[in-house]
Amino acid sequence: MMEHLIEKAKTGLKALQEGGAEQAVCTVSREEVREINAAMGEFSLYRTLYKDSADFTAIREQRRGTLTQNLVTDEALMEGARRCLEGAAAADPDEAWQLAPALPPQSFEEGPLVCDEEKLLDRSREFLEEIAREFPLIMIEEMYVSHQMEESCDLYSTGSRFLSRRGSYSLSLMFNAQEGGKTSSFYGSGISFTSLDRPFMDLGSIRHDLALISGQVHTESPGGQFTGTMVMTPSCLAEILQTYLEVFLDDLVILDGTSIWRDKLGQRVADPRFSLHLAPLHPQMVGGERFTAEGFLSEDETVIEKGILKAFDLSDYGARKTGLSRARNSSSGNFVIPGGDLSYQEMIGGIDRGILVGRFSGGEPASSGDFSGVAKNACLIEDGKITRALSETMVSGNLADLLMNIRSISKEQVGDGYSLLPWIAFDGVLISGQ
Repeated sequence: MMEHLIEKAKTGLKALQEGGAEQAVCTVSREEVREINAAMGEFSLYRTLYKDSADFTAIREQRRGTLTQNLVTDEALMEGARRCLEGAAAADPDEAWQLAPALPPQSFEEGPLVCDEEKLLDRSREFLEEIAREFPLIMIEEMYVSHQMEESCDLYSTGSRFLSRRGSYSLSLMFNAQEGGKTSSFYGSGISFTSLDRPFMDLGSIRHDLALISGQVHTESPGGQFTGTMVMTPSCLAEILQTYLEVFLDDLVILDGTSIWRDKLGQRVADPRFSLHLAPLHPQMVGGERFTAEGFLSEDETVIEKGILKAFDLSDYGARKTGLSRARNSSSGNFVIPGGDLSYQEMIGGIDRGILVGRFSGGEPASSGDFSGVAKNACLIEDGKITRALSETMVSGNLADLLMNIRSISKEQVGDGYSLLPWIAFDGVLISGQ
Protein backbone atom coordinates (compact mmCIF):
# COMPACT_ATOMS: atom_id res chain seq x y z
CA MET A 1 0.00 0.00 0.00
CA MET A 2 2.79 2.46 0.83
CA GLU A 3 4.28 2.22 -2.67
CA HIS A 4 0.82 2.93 -4.06
CA LEU A 5 0.48 6.02 -1.85
CA ILE A 6 3.93 7.26 -2.88
CA GLU A 7 3.02 7.02 -6.57
CA LYS A 8 -0.25 8.84 -5.99
CA ALA A 9 1.50 11.62 -4.03
CA LYS A 10 4.04 11.97 -6.86
CA THR A 11 1.15 12.38 -9.33
CA GLY A 12 -0.43 15.14 -7.22
CA LEU A 13 2.86 16.96 -6.59
CA LYS A 14 3.82 16.82 -10.27
CA ALA A 15 0.45 18.30 -11.23
CA LEU A 16 0.93 21.18 -8.79
CA GLN A 17 4.42 21.92 -10.09
CA GLU A 18 3.47 21.67 -13.74
CA GLY A 19 0.56 24.00 -13.01
CA GLY A 20 3.00 26.68 -11.86
CA ALA A 21 3.42 26.14 -8.11
CA GLU A 22 6.83 27.36 -6.93
CA GLN A 23 6.42 25.47 -3.66
CA ALA A 24 3.98 22.61 -3.17
CA VAL A 25 2.94 19.70 -0.96
CA CYS A 26 0.81 16.67 -1.76
CA THR A 27 -0.31 14.20 0.91
CA VAL A 28 -2.12 10.97 0.10
CA SER A 29 -3.38 8.69 2.85
CA ARG A 30 -5.54 5.66 3.53
CA GLU A 31 -7.23 4.90 6.84
CA GLU A 32 -8.73 1.55 7.78
CA VAL A 33 -11.12 1.55 10.75
CA ARG A 34 -12.63 -1.51 12.43
CA GLU A 35 -15.48 -0.31 14.62
CA ILE A 36 -17.74 -1.89 17.22
CA ASN A 37 -20.89 0.03 18.15
CA ALA A 38 -23.22 -0.42 21.10
CA ALA A 39 -26.45 1.45 21.79
CA MET A 40 -28.53 1.35 24.96
CA GLY A 41 -26.05 -1.10 26.45
CA GLU A 42 -26.33 -3.67 23.63
CA PHE A 43 -24.02 -4.37 20.68
CA SER A 44 -25.57 -3.03 17.50
CA LEU A 45 -22.95 -2.98 14.73
CA TYR A 46 -19.51 -4.19 13.67
CA ARG A 47 -18.03 -2.79 10.49
CA THR A 48 -14.84 -2.00 8.62
CA LEU A 49 -14.45 1.41 6.97
CA TYR A 50 -11.87 2.65 4.46
CA LYS A 51 -11.12 6.30 3.86
CA ASP A 52 -8.83 7.70 1.18
CA SER A 53 -7.83 11.35 1.19
CA ALA A 54 -5.54 13.77 -0.61
CA ASP A 55 -4.34 17.16 0.61
CA PHE A 56 -2.76 19.83 -1.58
CA THR A 57 -0.84 23.01 -0.79
CA ALA A 58 0.42 25.35 -3.50
CA ILE A 59 2.40 28.59 -3.21
CA ARG A 60 2.71 30.63 -6.38
CA GLU A 61 3.78 34.26 -6.62
CA GLN A 62 3.49 34.47 -2.81
CA ARG A 63 -0.15 33.34 -2.96
CA ARG A 64 -1.21 30.19 -1.12
CA GLY A 65 -3.98 27.73 -1.84
CA THR A 66 -5.03 24.55 -0.03
CA LEU A 67 -7.47 21.76 -0.84
CA THR A 68 -8.59 18.46 0.69
CA GLN A 69 -10.53 15.74 -1.15
CA ASN A 70 -11.39 12.07 -0.74
CA LEU A 71 -10.80 10.88 -4.33
CA VAL A 72 -7.30 9.69 -5.21
CA THR A 73 -7.55 8.43 -8.78
CA ASP A 74 -4.98 9.99 -11.11
CA GLU A 75 -7.69 12.07 -12.76
CA ALA A 76 -9.02 13.26 -9.39
CA LEU A 77 -5.53 14.17 -8.20
CA MET A 78 -4.87 16.27 -11.29
CA GLU A 79 -8.24 17.98 -10.89
CA GLY A 80 -7.53 18.62 -7.20
CA ALA A 81 -4.19 20.19 -8.07
CA ARG A 82 -5.87 22.45 -10.60
CA ARG A 83 -8.48 23.61 -8.08
CA CYS A 84 -5.79 24.18 -5.44
CA LEU A 85 -3.89 26.41 -7.85
CA GLU A 86 -7.09 28.30 -8.63
CA GLY A 87 -7.46 28.95 -4.90
CA ALA A 88 -3.92 30.26 -4.73
CA ALA A 89 -4.51 32.58 -7.68
CA ALA A 90 -7.51 34.11 -5.91
CA ALA A 91 -5.61 34.73 -2.64
CA ASP A 92 -3.81 37.89 -1.59
CA PRO A 93 -0.02 37.77 -1.95
CA ASP A 94 1.96 37.38 1.27
CA GLU A 95 5.69 36.72 1.36
CA ALA A 96 5.35 34.96 4.73
CA TRP A 97 3.98 31.84 3.03
CA GLN A 98 6.96 29.48 2.79
CA LEU A 99 7.80 25.83 3.28
CA ALA A 100 10.51 24.53 5.59
CA PRO A 101 13.98 23.75 4.20
CA ALA A 102 14.46 20.23 2.86
CA LEU A 103 14.97 17.37 5.32
CA PRO A 104 16.27 13.84 4.72
CA PRO A 105 13.47 11.29 4.12
CA GLN A 106 11.63 10.47 7.34
CA SER A 107 9.62 7.36 8.23
CA PHE A 108 7.37 6.83 11.24
CA GLU A 109 5.82 3.55 12.36
CA GLU A 110 3.97 3.37 15.67
CA GLY A 111 1.28 1.51 17.52
CA PRO A 112 -0.63 -1.69 16.75
CA LEU A 113 -0.81 -1.90 12.96
CA VAL A 114 -3.07 -4.97 13.04
CA CYS A 115 -6.32 -5.13 14.98
CA ASP A 116 -6.73 -7.92 17.52
CA GLU A 117 -10.44 -8.27 16.74
CA GLU A 118 -11.18 -11.07 19.19
CA LYS A 119 -9.60 -9.30 22.14
CA LEU A 120 -11.17 -5.97 21.17
CA LEU A 121 -14.60 -7.59 21.22
CA ASP A 122 -13.85 -9.34 24.53
CA ARG A 123 -12.74 -6.09 26.15
CA SER A 124 -15.85 -4.32 24.83
CA ARG A 125 -18.14 -7.02 26.20
CA GLU A 126 -16.26 -6.98 29.53
CA PHE A 127 -16.64 -3.22 29.73
CA LEU A 128 -20.42 -3.24 29.23
CA GLU A 129 -20.75 -5.94 31.89
CA GLU A 130 -18.62 -3.93 34.34
CA ILE A 131 -20.73 -0.82 33.78
CA ALA A 132 -23.94 -2.76 34.46
CA ARG A 133 -22.44 -4.27 37.62
CA GLU A 134 -20.61 -1.25 39.11
CA PHE A 135 -22.82 1.59 37.84
CA PRO A 136 -26.38 0.27 37.49
CA LEU A 137 -27.85 3.76 36.96
CA ILE A 138 -25.73 4.41 33.86
CA MET A 139 -27.35 4.09 30.45
CA ILE A 140 -24.95 3.97 27.51
CA GLU A 141 -26.54 5.98 24.73
CA GLU A 142 -23.72 5.25 22.26
CA MET A 143 -20.39 3.45 22.51
CA TYR A 144 -17.83 3.33 19.73
CA VAL A 145 -14.77 1.12 20.12
CA SER A 146 -12.41 1.04 17.17
CA HIS A 147 -8.99 0.25 15.76
CA GLN A 148 -7.50 2.72 13.29
CA MET A 149 -4.55 2.12 11.00
CA GLU A 150 -3.44 4.97 8.76
CA GLU A 151 -0.75 5.01 6.12
CA SER A 152 0.27 8.27 4.52
CA CYS A 153 2.86 9.81 2.23
CA ASP A 154 3.67 13.53 2.34
CA LEU A 155 5.79 14.81 -0.55
CA TYR A 156 7.23 18.35 -0.62
CA SER A 157 8.60 20.21 -3.61
CA THR A 158 11.62 21.00 -1.44
CA GLY A 159 12.53 17.32 -1.51
CA SER A 160 11.26 16.41 1.95
CA ARG A 161 9.33 13.14 2.24
CA PHE A 162 7.43 11.81 5.27
CA LEU A 163 6.08 8.25 5.33
CA SER A 164 3.81 7.17 8.19
CA ARG A 165 2.22 3.92 9.33
CA ARG A 166 0.40 4.34 12.64
CA GLY A 167 -2.12 2.23 14.51
CA SER A 168 -4.22 2.83 17.63
CA TYR A 169 -7.40 1.88 19.45
CA SER A 170 -10.03 4.31 20.72
CA LEU A 171 -13.13 4.31 22.89
CA SER A 172 -15.86 6.95 22.79
CA LEU A 173 -18.86 7.00 25.13
CA MET A 174 -22.03 9.07 25.37
CA PHE A 175 -24.08 8.27 28.47
CA ASN A 176 -26.31 9.51 31.27
CA ALA A 177 -27.77 8.20 34.53
CA GLN A 178 -31.42 7.27 35.02
CA GLU A 179 -33.45 6.60 38.14
CA GLY A 180 -37.14 6.78 38.97
CA GLY A 181 -38.10 8.55 35.78
CA LYS A 182 -35.39 11.18 36.19
CA THR A 183 -32.19 11.48 34.20
CA SER A 184 -28.91 13.31 34.46
CA SER A 185 -27.59 15.39 31.60
CA PHE A 186 -25.54 13.56 28.98
CA TYR A 187 -21.80 13.26 29.29
CA GLY A 188 -19.12 12.24 26.82
CA SER A 189 -15.88 10.47 27.61
CA GLY A 190 -13.16 9.21 25.30
CA ILE A 191 -9.68 7.72 25.24
CA SER A 192 -7.08 6.63 22.71
CA PHE A 193 -4.69 3.78 23.51
CA THR A 194 -2.26 1.31 21.97
CA SER A 195 -2.71 -1.86 24.03
CA LEU A 196 -5.61 -4.12 24.99
CA ASP A 197 -3.80 -5.43 28.08
CA ARG A 198 -5.90 -3.41 30.54
CA PRO A 199 -9.70 -3.31 30.98
CA PHE A 200 -11.30 -0.22 29.48
CA MET A 201 -12.68 0.69 32.91
CA ASP A 202 -9.14 1.29 34.14
CA LEU A 203 -8.14 3.66 31.34
CA GLY A 204 -8.13 7.45 31.46
CA SER A 205 -10.88 8.92 33.65
CA ILE A 206 -13.56 6.40 32.59
CA ARG A 207 -14.34 5.07 36.07
CA HIS A 208 -14.31 8.58 37.59
CA ASP A 209 -16.63 9.88 34.84
CA LEU A 210 -19.15 7.07 35.30
CA ALA A 211 -19.15 7.60 39.07
CA LEU A 212 -19.60 11.35 38.65
CA ILE A 213 -22.63 11.00 36.39
CA SER A 214 -24.15 8.21 38.51
CA GLY A 215 -24.57 10.76 41.29
CA GLN A 216 -26.20 13.43 39.17
CA VAL A 217 -29.73 12.23 38.60
CA HIS A 218 -31.08 14.34 41.45
CA THR A 219 -29.72 17.89 41.41
CA GLU A 220 -30.21 21.08 43.43
CA SER A 221 -29.39 24.75 43.09
CA PRO A 222 -26.22 25.89 44.88
CA GLY A 223 -28.38 28.41 46.70
CA GLY A 224 -27.69 32.03 45.84
CA GLN A 225 -24.46 33.56 44.68
CA PHE A 226 -21.01 33.29 46.21
CA THR A 227 -17.33 33.60 45.34
CA GLY A 228 -15.58 30.33 45.85
CA THR A 229 -13.22 27.70 44.49
CA MET A 230 -13.73 25.97 41.14
CA VAL A 231 -12.16 22.54 40.67
CA MET A 232 -11.85 21.43 37.05
CA THR A 233 -11.68 17.78 36.10
CA PRO A 234 -8.88 16.90 33.65
CA SER A 235 -11.31 16.59 30.73
CA CYS A 236 -12.86 19.99 31.48
CA LEU A 237 -9.38 21.47 31.88
CA ALA A 238 -8.37 20.18 28.43
CA GLU A 239 -11.24 22.14 26.84
CA ILE A 240 -10.32 25.31 28.74
CA LEU A 241 -6.65 25.03 27.76
CA GLN A 242 -7.69 25.05 24.11
CA THR A 243 -9.45 28.33 24.85
CA TYR A 244 -6.25 29.75 26.35
CA LEU A 245 -4.47 29.06 23.06
CA GLU A 246 -7.21 30.81 21.09
CA VAL A 247 -7.53 33.87 23.34
CA PHE A 248 -3.91 34.48 24.36
CA LEU A 249 -1.40 32.48 22.32
CA ASP A 250 -2.19 31.62 18.70
CA ASP A 251 -1.57 33.37 15.37
CA LEU A 252 -4.74 35.42 15.15
CA VAL A 253 -4.60 37.13 18.54
CA ILE A 254 -0.84 37.75 18.37
CA LEU A 255 -1.04 39.14 14.83
CA ASP A 256 -3.96 41.47 15.57
CA GLY A 257 -2.52 42.50 18.95
CA THR A 258 -5.62 41.58 20.97
CA SER A 259 -3.85 39.09 23.24
CA ILE A 260 -3.24 40.56 26.69
CA TRP A 261 -0.14 38.34 26.84
CA ARG A 262 1.33 39.82 23.65
CA ASP A 263 4.11 41.63 25.53
CA LYS A 264 4.52 39.17 28.41
CA LEU A 265 7.17 36.76 27.14
CA GLY A 266 9.54 36.08 30.03
CA GLN A 267 7.04 37.42 32.55
CA ARG A 268 4.86 35.71 35.12
CA VAL A 269 1.36 34.83 33.89
CA ALA A 270 0.55 31.97 36.28
CA ASP A 271 1.16 30.58 39.73
CA PRO A 272 4.78 29.33 40.09
CA ARG A 273 3.47 25.79 40.62
CA PHE A 274 1.94 25.77 37.14
CA SER A 275 3.71 24.65 33.95
CA LEU A 276 2.16 23.89 30.57
CA HIS A 277 3.77 21.82 27.83
CA LEU A 278 2.56 21.08 24.29
CA ALA A 279 4.04 17.62 23.96
CA PRO A 280 3.06 15.49 20.94
CA LEU A 281 6.19 13.35 21.44
CA HIS A 282 5.36 12.50 25.06
CA PRO A 283 5.18 8.69 25.45
CA GLN A 284 1.58 8.86 26.67
CA MET A 285 0.35 10.69 23.56
CA VAL A 286 -1.20 8.36 20.99
CA GLY A 287 -0.65 9.40 17.40
CA GLY A 288 0.99 12.70 18.33
CA GLU A 289 2.13 14.96 15.51
CA ARG A 290 5.57 14.18 14.08
CA PHE A 291 5.93 17.03 11.59
CA THR A 292 4.17 20.29 10.79
CA ALA A 293 2.31 21.25 7.62
CA GLU A 294 5.26 23.40 6.54
CA GLY A 295 7.64 20.43 6.81
CA PHE A 296 9.43 20.97 10.14
CA LEU A 297 9.97 18.03 12.47
CA SER A 298 7.81 18.45 15.55
CA GLU A 299 9.29 18.85 19.01
CA ASP A 300 7.80 19.15 22.49
CA GLU A 301 7.60 22.73 23.75
CA THR A 302 7.14 24.43 27.10
CA VAL A 303 4.66 27.30 26.86
CA ILE A 304 4.57 28.23 30.56
CA GLU A 305 7.35 27.16 32.92
CA LYS A 306 6.78 27.59 36.66
CA GLY A 307 4.44 30.47 35.96
CA ILE A 308 6.63 32.23 33.36
CA LEU A 309 5.42 32.62 29.76
CA LYS A 310 8.06 31.03 27.54
CA ALA A 311 6.48 30.80 24.08
CA PHE A 312 3.48 31.61 21.92
CA ASP A 313 1.65 29.02 19.82
CA LEU A 314 2.66 30.56 16.49
CA SER A 315 2.78 28.80 13.15
CA ASP A 316 5.77 29.38 10.88
CA TYR A 317 3.61 31.88 9.01
CA GLY A 318 2.72 33.73 12.23
CA ALA A 319 6.36 33.78 13.27
CA ARG A 320 7.44 35.30 9.94
CA LYS A 321 4.73 37.96 10.23
CA THR A 322 5.66 38.96 13.79
CA GLY A 323 9.39 38.29 13.95
CA LEU A 324 8.78 36.02 16.95
CA SER A 325 9.78 32.37 17.29
CA ARG A 326 7.53 29.71 15.75
CA ALA A 327 6.03 27.00 17.94
CA ARG A 328 7.96 23.73 17.86
CA ASN A 329 4.79 21.85 16.92
CA SER A 330 1.30 22.61 15.66
CA SER A 331 -0.64 19.98 17.59
CA SER A 332 -2.81 22.54 19.47
CA GLY A 333 -3.54 19.83 22.00
CA ASN A 334 -1.38 17.15 23.59
CA PHE A 335 -1.31 19.22 26.78
CA VAL A 336 0.86 18.13 29.69
CA ILE A 337 0.63 19.79 33.11
CA PRO A 338 2.83 18.32 35.87
CA GLY A 339 1.06 17.16 39.01
CA GLY A 340 1.16 19.10 42.26
CA ASP A 341 1.72 18.36 45.94
CA LEU A 342 -1.77 17.31 47.10
CA SER A 343 -3.82 14.23 46.33
CA TYR A 344 -7.22 14.79 44.76
CA GLN A 345 -8.89 13.97 48.09
CA GLU A 346 -6.59 16.38 49.95
CA MET A 347 -7.42 19.07 47.39
CA ILE A 348 -11.16 18.65 47.98
CA GLY A 349 -10.62 18.42 51.74
CA GLY A 350 -9.05 21.87 51.83
CA ILE A 351 -11.95 23.70 50.16
CA ASP A 352 -14.53 25.44 52.37
CA ARG A 353 -17.02 26.17 49.61
CA GLY A 354 -16.77 25.64 45.91
CA ILE A 355 -17.77 23.62 42.90
CA LEU A 356 -16.42 20.61 40.98
CA VAL A 357 -16.98 21.10 37.24
CA GLY A 358 -17.13 18.23 34.77
CA ARG A 359 -18.03 20.33 31.72
CA PHE A 360 -18.23 24.01 30.87
CA SER A 361 -20.62 25.50 28.33
CA GLY A 362 -20.12 29.13 27.40
CA GLY A 363 -19.45 31.55 24.59
CA GLU A 364 -16.05 32.70 23.39
CA PRO A 365 -14.34 34.69 26.17
CA ALA A 366 -13.61 38.37 25.59
CA SER A 367 -10.11 39.35 24.48
CA SER A 368 -9.55 40.41 28.09
CA GLY A 369 -10.14 36.81 29.17
CA ASP A 370 -13.48 37.48 30.87
CA PHE A 371 -15.74 34.43 30.68
CA SER A 372 -19.20 33.41 31.81
CA GLY A 373 -21.05 30.18 31.24
CA VAL A 374 -22.79 27.15 32.66
CA ALA A 375 -21.03 24.56 34.79
CA LYS A 376 -22.48 21.20 33.77
CA ASN A 377 -22.14 17.84 35.49
CA ALA A 378 -21.10 19.78 38.58
CA CYS A 379 -21.11 19.12 42.32
CA LEU A 380 -21.11 21.42 45.33
CA ILE A 381 -18.12 21.29 47.67
CA GLU A 382 -18.79 22.26 51.31
CA ASP A 383 -16.45 22.01 54.29
CA GLY A 384 -14.02 19.78 52.44
CA LYS A 385 -16.61 17.34 51.07
CA ILE A 386 -18.51 16.87 47.82
CA THR A 387 -22.06 17.14 49.13
CA ARG A 388 -24.60 17.21 46.30
CA ALA A 389 -25.04 17.36 42.56
CA LEU A 390 -25.93 20.75 41.14
CA SER A 391 -28.47 21.81 38.59
CA GLU A 392 -26.99 23.96 35.85
CA THR A 393 -24.99 26.63 37.63
CA MET A 394 -23.39 29.82 36.30
CA VAL A 395 -19.69 30.44 36.80
CA SER A 396 -17.79 33.54 35.74
CA GLY A 397 -14.34 35.01 36.08
CA ASN A 398 -11.25 35.84 34.05
CA LEU A 399 -8.98 33.29 32.36
CA ALA A 400 -5.79 35.22 33.11
CA ASP A 401 -6.81 35.61 36.76
CA LEU A 402 -7.54 31.89 37.09
CA LEU A 403 -3.92 30.95 36.47
CA MET A 404 -2.73 33.53 39.00
CA ASN A 405 -5.25 32.29 41.59
CA ILE A 406 -4.47 28.57 41.59
CA ARG A 407 -5.27 27.09 44.97
CA SER A 408 -3.91 23.60 44.38
CA ILE A 409 -2.94 21.06 41.72
CA SER A 410 -3.51 17.36 42.28
CA LYS A 411 -0.70 14.83 42.37
CA GLU A 412 -2.79 12.56 40.16
CA GLN A 413 -2.75 13.05 36.42
CA VAL A 414 -5.14 11.54 33.91
CA GLY A 415 -3.83 10.43 30.53
CA ASP A 416 -6.43 9.80 27.84
CA GLY A 417 -4.01 9.43 24.92
CA TYR A 418 -4.50 13.10 23.97
CA SER A 419 -3.39 14.96 27.10
CA LEU A 420 -1.90 14.28 30.55
CA LEU A 421 -3.57 16.55 33.10
CA PRO A 422 -4.30 16.87 36.83
CA TRP A 423 -7.29 18.32 38.64
CA ILE A 424 -6.76 22.03 39.37
CA ALA A 425 -8.56 24.20 41.93
CA PHE A 426 -8.94 27.92 41.17
CA ASP A 427 -9.95 30.52 43.75
CA GLY A 428 -12.01 33.68 43.21
CA VAL A 429 -14.69 32.32 40.84
CA LEU A 430 -18.21 33.76 40.97
CA ILE A 431 -20.72 30.90 41.34
CA SER A 432 -24.49 31.35 41.17
CA GLY A 433 -27.62 29.24 40.79
CA GLN A 434 -30.06 29.90 38.00
